[in-house]
Amino acid sequence: MSQIYYFLRYQKQKFYLYAKLAGNLILLLLFAGFLQDRSALEYKFLLIAAIVNLSGTVVWGAFFTNRNFDARAAIIHILIDTFLIFFLVYPAVYQMPFFLILPAVLIVSIVFLLTAESSRNILIVVFILFTIASGIYSYQGLIQKPELVYSANLLIMGVFVFISYISLNAIRDLEKHYLSLKGDREELKKRYRQLEQEYAANKEQIDHLNRNVRKKDIEIKNILNLSGQLNFRSDSKKVLTSFLLTVIGQIGSSYAAILTRQSRDHNYIQVYIQKGLRGQDLSNLRIYFHSNLIQILNSVREPIHVNQIPTDGLYTDEVHLLELFRKDLICPIFLKGNLAGVFVVGHKIAGKSFNEADMNLIAIVANQVSFVLEQTQITHDYQDFYSKTIRAMLHSLEAKYAYAKGHKIRTANYVHHLARKMGLNEQEIKDMTYGALLHDIGKIAVKDEYLLNSTKFSGLDTGLKEKILQHAVEGSKILSSAGFNETIVDMALHHHEFYNGKGFPHKIGENDLTVGSRILSVCNAFDAMVSDRPHRKALHPATAKEYLHYYAGSQFDPAMVKLFLEELASNQEMHRYKN
Repeated sequence: MSQIYYFLRYQKQKFYLYAKLAGNLILLLLFAGFLQDRSALEYKFLLIAAIVNLSGTVVWGAFFTNRNFDARAAIIHILIDTFLIFFLVYPAVYQMPFFLILPAVLIVSIVFLLTAESSRNILIVVFILFTIASGIYSYQGLIQKPELVYSANLLIMGVFVFISYISLNAIRDLEKHYLSLKGDREELKKRYRQLEQEYAANKEQIDHLNRNVRKKDIEIKNILNLSGQLNFRSDSKKVLTSFLLTVIGQIGSSYAAILTRQSRDHNYIQVYIQKGLRGQDLSNLRIYFHSNLIQILNSVREPIHVNQIPTDGLYTDEVHLLELFRKDLICPIFLKGNLAGVFVVGHKIAGKSFNEADMNLIAIVANQVSFVLEQTQITHDYQDFYSKTIRAMLHSLEAKYAYAKGHKIRTANYVHHLARKMGLNEQEIKDMTYGALLHDIGKIAVKDEYLLNSTKFSGLDTGLKEKILQHAVEGSKILSSAGFNETIVDMALHHHEFYNGKGFPHKIGENDLTVGSRILSVCNAFDAMVSDRPHRKALHPATAKEYLHYYAGSQFDPAMVKLFLEELASNQEMHRYKN
């Protein structure tokens, strides 16, 4: 792809030479058909066109191929080629389908070589010259059925223009994507180098801390306990709460708190989690990243007694924080080399001072907190990318098929509430909701002539119906290759299976079908029935309900039908996205 784009963008002069050579070849093939009748007017027309076109090709190859692309010269050659095609070639061979390759090559050259404005203006000139030539030769009687010939050729050339612009835009979009991926790759390399540096720095810091831990006989089991929690817990607040409780219990502190940025858009840190600070409302406390306090902690980079920090030039919130924790320790938390928050440890209940072992433990916990914050950020980024990917897929499908607009959202809403009603866990509900949103994504790979067919299905339409149902197989391939999980892929593949085992594509039924597929089968069918489709108008909801009742046990899981209709009647949220 990048080589094609590079050739079109930076080797336009050679591209046009190849286009002219292709035109010469076609013209010579057309000319060869009249060699037996050299007295014919068509022979003379084609001979002149061949000589002039070959001369133009030689001129372009000799004077313009090894120079930078000259748009003005290209326009002159294009106009000459246009005149030859429509005033000499067209009246001679207009009845030959092979002739259409010449205007096709001409149109592709105009679209791909010239700027958008220039190509638009030249195309207008091309169509005007074609119209003039058609009028002249129709008047002279050289073209039979002139209206039909003119209309057909005009339509075909319009299709060439449309396809050329679509292809050009597609190549440009692919290039942008390629450049984006290239930039991401460079960014990943840069990030990899940064991680190597951070790893070396962290390794040195950990080695230093471990030496101090061994020297002061700090119980290593507490560190292992903290590390173990990173592996077995997924909720960041639970993990950090456990950290605080470990520090309070080990050191004997009165309280502990972590301040960090709660949103990527925030330019300040605030209390994210705390233990033991009873009666203190710190919800409005904000410490901005550009503040002097942050600069001090950024330079210290290790636990420090709060009473050692000067209060000169600090904002009100900073002074309030230092006064509140004046007997305590405060430790900066670094993420990717930048300060991401602070870890505050309250004074000891027994009144003793913090020793070096306490400092080491606090530094270790701060390092673990940094790891948790980083994992939380990565998780949020992944979820955001996941959501954007799903939205992009849905938009691409709805943009292609207007009748699908809103169908996926409504179906996903039904599936979400049924899955919740069945008592499934949050991850299963989320997966099934995504599966419902993406179950028809395979329709992107199905031809419009099948999906948009207005013919009502009957027993004789099995071929057409199977071509449409093929979207289930195509959708599962797309989702599987994109890395979606098994639940989502299975729902796309089997949402047209029947409970009695007579569906598509694998003819499996009952308990061989997953819960997600059985739920989606009912929800998808109901919303499809009450929505407009290319071959029919929307059915009345009462009719759709009767259909579900009638086919419960054959097409649909009867338990799912019963649950769906009950929820539809009692749960107003089921109608949330109703048109």
